[in-house]
Amino acid sequence: MADYVIDLFRIMLSGIPVYVLARLLLLERRSRKLGAKNGTTKEKLRFHKLRELFLGLFVIFMMALLVFVWQGEYHSPGVMLRIAKDRIQTGEGMNLEPFYTIRNYYRVFGFDGDLFSINIIGNVLMFMPWGFGLALLWEKNRDLLRLTFFCAMLPILIECTQLFINRHVDVDDFILNFLGGMLGGLLFCLLAFLFPKLKTLAL
Repeated sequence: MADYVIDLFRIMLSGIPVYVLARLLLLERRSRKLGAKNGTTKEKLRFHKLRELFLGLFVIFMMALLVFVWQGEYHSPGVMLRIAKDRIQTGEGMNLEPFYTIRNYYRVFGFDGDLFSINIIGNVLMFMPWGFGLALLWEKNRDLLRLTFFCAMLPILIECTQLFINRHVDVDDFILNFLGGMLGGLLFCLLAFLFPKLKTLAL
């Protein structure tokens, strides 16, 4: 599992310059608009430094996660559509039976082994920042239904995309990813109860 974590952090590090440049350009553009409208200067514009830090970590991690899970075989759009169609028809590389993969990993490895850690525990932990960041950074996402929607839609998008790039498609991955996102939201609620100032970081 350590190799997967290292690879994820390498991708994150490579994404930092891209995010920083894009964020600086966005802040510069926003400051000009506000300055022209309100007669203020860039130096007088207020922004929450701690929120910027959490936002940066959130965006960079999610960029790295998507790059990580979307590594696969890429071809022309026509070829990728044909691959997806063939896989749907044959069921090759797909599991649509809930908890089938989880049961098999537990039956073979128990709670030991890197494969269980990577495919079961890792699929939960990797998506906790998604739910946590959504609730931390945007107040409207603290609504349970809205958080549930977003925690479900990202894994669905990932699994559907993997159908086209010849990656394994598994309903259990969706279940574990969704669970991770919801646990991330729950973690925010617990931390916000202990440290109420966390609630002030949201827009």
